[in-house]
Amino acid sequence: MATVKLYNQTGDEKAVKIQQGLAKHKGFVPEVFQAMGRNGDFLEAMLNLAKKAGAGLDPKTKELIAIAVSAVNGCGYCVDAHRAAAKGIGITDEEITAAIEVAAMMSAFNKFNDALDLTHDLKAE
Repeated sequence: MATVKLYNQTGDEKAVKIQQGLAKHKGFVPEVFQAMGRNGDFLEAMLNLAKKAGAGLDPKTKELIAIAVSAVNGCGYCVDAHRAAAKGIGITDEEITAAIEVAAMMSAFNKFNDALDLTHDLKAE
C-alpha cells in the first residue's frame, strides 16, 4: 500500500492530461504515475527522463539494464514493470535472469572492492 496520496487523474491540470494519455495507452494509470500525479511538471519531467535515458541503446538492452539495476536496488515494483515491458518486446526469462546475474555479480564485486579500498589498477587507456 502506498505511503503517499495517489493522484489518479485528480492532480493538477497538466498531470490529469498526462495521466489520461497513460490510461488510454495502458488501460489504467500505474501507481508510480499516480504518486507523481500531484505535479504535472514533475510527472512530465520524469516521463521525459525515462524516454531520454539510454538514447542510442536498443529497447532490449535498455529494458535489461532497467531490470538488472532495479533488482540490485531492491525495487520489486520496477522489476515487475520492466519485466512486463521486456516480455512485451520478446525478451526471454533466461535473458532477464542473465541480466540480473550480471548485476548481482557487479554489486558483489562493487561492495567487496569498496570495503577494501583497493587501488584502481585496471583502467581503460
